[in-house]
Amino acid sequence: MTNLNTLEPNAFTFFEADELTALARVDVERGALDAALHKLKLALAAPTPSQDTIIMTARLYAQLGLVERAKPLFQRYLSAQPDALNEMFQFGMVHFDGGQITEALSIWDQVLASHPTHPPALFYRALASYQLGQIAEARHALDILYKSTAHDNLYFGRAKELSQILDQAATGARLGAPSPEGLRMTAKDAYKSEH
Repeated sequence: MTNLNTLEPNAFTFFEADELTALARVDVERGALDAALHKLKLALAAPTPSQDTIIMTARLYAQLGLVERAKPLFQRYLSAQPDALNEMFQFGMVHFDGGQITEALSIWDQVLASHPTHPPALFYRALASYQLGQIAEARHALDILYKSTAHDNLYFGRAKELSQILDQAATGARLGAPSPEGLRMTAKDAYKSEH
């Protein structure tokens, strides 16, 4: 069997864009992000790249921390798929990861307007509000999350940790408080296709 990652760069011209995207998905799943990016960039250069190619490339750029490259691809995808809830959430994450907290909150508010109990948007809305010193808004988002999310949901557990931070900050106690930075999901998790 030929190892596609050892082929010459122009060897991929044999593959069509949808095949490159499918192969890139396999690369992402096995952690070969450089090979995935190579294939996705080739597929993205097609005259009319698929929506799957666009969003996979956006997510990969986000995972790599290249948020300024990810943003226009998320925008492009969302202009064609305006009801794509998880991708809208991830678009907010790209802004959050880029330090644009106000923009991220605005995007997550759009997600919550159509799905008021979306756990990732509620959690990150609370975390961003806390970072901006908006404690009442953070607590409000956490309250909604507690009432609408199963106890075994990842975001329910993270919300409990954030509540501890809020409680300890209110009393001035810092000993043993989890770090707000520790509450953020890794980029790999935050940009998965499903939440």
